[in-house]
Amino acid sequence: MRIEKLIIYGFGKHENVTIDFGPGMNVLYGLNEAGKTTIQQFILHVLFGFPPKNNATLRYEPKSGGKYGGQVQLMDDTFGKCTVERVRGKSAGDVTVFFEEGSKGGEETLKALMRQYDRTSFESIFSFSLLQLQGFEKMDEEELSRALLASGTTGVDSLLQLEKRMEKEMSELFKKSGKNPEMNSKMAELRELEVELKAEQQKVEAYMPSVHRIQEVEGYLVNLRKEEKTLQNDLQQVSLIRQLLPLHHKKKELETRLSHVRSVNFPADGIRRLESLTGRLAETEAAKRRLKKEQAEMVAGMPKQHDVERIGEIDALLAKESEWHSWHTVSGAAEDEERQLTSSYRRLFDRLGIRTADAETALLQANVSIQKEQEMHRLLAELTNKEQQIRMTENKRSDLESELADTEKRLGTVEQIAPSVNEVESVQKWPELRERLAEAKAYIALGKSSSKQDSLKVPALLSILALICITFGFIQQEWLIGILGVIFGGAALFFYSKRETDKTGKQKQQEMESFVAKHAGKEQQMTELIERLNTYNRNRDRLHEEYMSLELKYQQTEVELEKLKGFKRQKEIELAHFLEQYGLESELSKEVIPELFRMIREVQEITQSLKGSRLRRQASEERIAERALEIEKALQKTMSKEVMYEMLRREYFLLKEQLELFTSLTTDMKRIESDLLETAELSASLRTTIQQLLTEAEAETETEFYTAYDDFQEVVRLTQQLQDIQVQLDTYGQLESPTGLTEGELVLKVDGNERRLREISSEINTLVAENAALVHHTEQLLTDENVGRKQQLFEMKKAELAELAKKWSERKVVAEAIRHTVAELKEKKLPEVLGFAEEMFCKLTGGNYTALVVTATGRFEALSINGMYYPIVELSQATKEQAYIALRLSLATSVHNTAPFPIMMDDPFVHFDEKRLSRMIDVLDHYQYKHQCIYFTCHESMKERWKDATILNVSDIGSNQGAIVS
Repeated sequence: MRIEKLIIYGFGKHENVTIDFGPGMNVLYGLNEAGKTTIQQFILHVLFGFPPKNNATLRYEPKSGGKYGGQVQLMDDTFGKCTVERVRGKSAGDVTVFFEEGSKGGEETLKALMRQYDRTSFESIFSFSLLQLQGFEKMDEEELSRALLASGTTGVDSLLQLEKRMEKEMSELFKKSGKNPEMNSKMAELRELEVELKAEQQKVEAYMPSVHRIQEVEGYLVNLRKEEKTLQNDLQQVSLIRQLLPLHHKKKELETRLSHVRSVNFPADGIRRLESLTGRLAETEAAKRRLKKEQAEMVAGMPKQHDVERIGEIDALLAKESEWHSWHTVSGAAEDEERQLTSSYRRLFDRLGIRTADAETALLQANVSIQKEQEMHRLLAELTNKEQQIRMTENKRSDLESELADTEKRLGTVEQIAPSVNEVESVQKWPELRERLAEAKAYIALGKSSSKQDSLKVPALLSILALICITFGFIQQEWLIGILGVIFGGAALFFYSKRETDKTGKQKQQEMESFVAKHAGKEQQMTELIERLNTYNRNRDRLHEEYMSLELKYQQTEVELEKLKGFKRQKEIELAHFLEQYGLESELSKEVIPELFRMIREVQEITQSLKGSRLRRQASEERIAERALEIEKALQKTMSKEVMYEMLRREYFLLKEQLELFTSLTTDMKRIESDLLETAELSASLRTTIQQLLTEAEAETETEFYTAYDDFQEVVRLTQQLQDIQVQLDTYGQLESPTGLTEGELVLKVDGNERRLREISSEINTLVAENAALVHHTEQLLTDENVGRKQQLFEMKKAELAELAKKWSERKVVAEAIRHTVAELKEKKLPEVLGFAEEMFCKLTGGNYTALVVTATGRFEALSINGMYYPIVELSQATKEQAYIALRLSLATSVHNTAPFPIMMDDPFVHFDEKRLSRMIDVLDHYQYKHQCIYFTCHESMKERWKDATILNVSDIGSNQGAIVS
């Protein structure tokens, strides 16, 4: 099966996109965020359904809200050409399978087309990415072996996940030394319930003794409560008599004291009224004395009145104090600025090397305008440009000198291998010798023929050979063969012209044979010598021409260099004239000249700023002098300028304070005179009221008034106490006063009764507590269902434990079955896959590892070329990935007959170095003839790795267009 075309209606960022795939390797290249993973997910979503909305897998619905889904066009050996279309519909989408003959199918047809593979099974074999390979770094040996086993065996991944889940659930149910698992908790609860159940059964045996003891306790309680009631009544009577005994004694005493106290009529609230009037009178007299004292102090402290106009003048000057300070600030700032500018001025002149006044004046009057600065930069740029051109020309001259020396050296080398003079003469004589040799050979050949018919055959044969050689030499441009043909032709003419002559002279025959014997066999030697001579002449002529060309270029470079040096001297003269205008030397460095020009301009700017600072300082000092005269006139004395405003402010505050004091004292004296008059009138009124109060109490002095008040208060107090005692006695009714009993006897009797009551109360409390405990115990034994409830709870917990044990056993059986199944898969399926994988792993590692072995414990090991076995976890990251990829591709190969699906790879080779990557590419080059491969990458260099691959540039995919095939 292979994917021929994708038509994306709307999926993620892609809308209305068509992508054509080739039969073998397809490389989808694109930058990050170009949409490569989106295309991979589109293929999986269309073939296996859209994920639910609450699933962790993204649905890639188009943000613009367009049509969702698309088509995947497939070519399958079993089903032929078909198209799978999936669009928005139910949760997984509505799918339709279109076949080439026009029939259609649905979800079941698609499952048959996909050989009943779901998405998880498909991805576990035919799709892997960089993220899966990167996860190897975090795996331990067991996890890594499981991952490799899953990658090399169909269905093992899901079985291993189920086994892991079963083991986890088993550990949650029971652990040998655990406390938190459910079965451990249930067994602990059963042990506790068993102890509690035994304790409850022991309590039931104590019922009858408790009933007999309850009856005895109730009899004791009845007798004790009767005795307690009698004692309480007697104690209450004695306590009441004891309480009333002091009241009778107190009543008699109060009646005796009341008969000896004088009875008087005292004014109502007299004491408070007298004290209030006396206090007000004292306050009035004190206020009167205070007012007189204040009046005397005011008269003594009254200041003389001052001139208000002078205060106004000083106030006006104080209002202008900010001007005074601003003038001082301006003057000080100008002075500081002048000092700084002068320092900068001298520093710049020192740096410029100016020492005389004339030079300073000339420098200050020099033109430093923008035009002059541009002229300076132009001259410097032109001079720099000429210097650069001179350096470049000198470098060029140096290169030409090196090339000339090299060419001359090569000429010398060629001359060393030049042919000798004898060899040159031999080459020059060879054409003549070659013709004579050909004639001699022909003569000898013809001389051996004795018949006339033979003498005619020789010219004919030579003519044919001449024609063939001339034709072949002309066509192939082999001029030596052509010359040989001409020689054959000449020989033929010779034999024709001499056929009447006697050609059988023995002397001529011997000469020809001797000549042939001497020069025969030199053709190859002379051909090589001619070729060597021609090569020598060509190389010598070429090097000579090259030398002459370089010599001409060298002379031209010398002329150009002299011309540039002349231009440079001219620019140096112009720059020297320019610098003379500013009194600068022409030998200065070009880098320093712009800085000097800037410093000259800065000197002129500082000069202007210095003049401005002096003018500002002079103006400020003139204003300060004028204001100082005004202040001295207002203060009527001379002083330092630094303290003028401080003295002015003090004088102003002093005058202002005296004026305010005079005004305030005048107002206060008027108020005090009015208060003195009111105080005298109030004092007379209070004295009259006090005298009236004394008369009402029949007293002449305040002492007699207080004595009368004490007598009145004593009568009132004694009368009130008698009334209170009588009220208390009336409360107890007809209880007679005790006779014949003393206080001590009553106390002893009360103490005895209270002591017996406490003893009875203690006994009752003890018996009541015992009775309550016994009653509660017996009632609890009669109505208590704890034994049955605990027994029932114990049985329930046993049943729950049995149910948990059943669950644990079920999971144990499933886990053992999975282990047995995995072991069976290892024995049956894994060896076939390992056979392919070992061969591929050996190729990928360059022969460093020759085999992959699964140990008895299920751990993967790699056999190195030196015979050592290495656990897979000890290998490098890239080697682990090579093992994983080898197992994946081998598994896909093993199931090719039943599941001929394409292989999708998402940039899995980034950890490979150049050698590993090259070997991986070689493996995939052979692999692509069986499986269609789709490789997603963001590395541009991967496009050049496959010569025959279909390269798709995903970065150039846009709406309404197909992928760009490069």
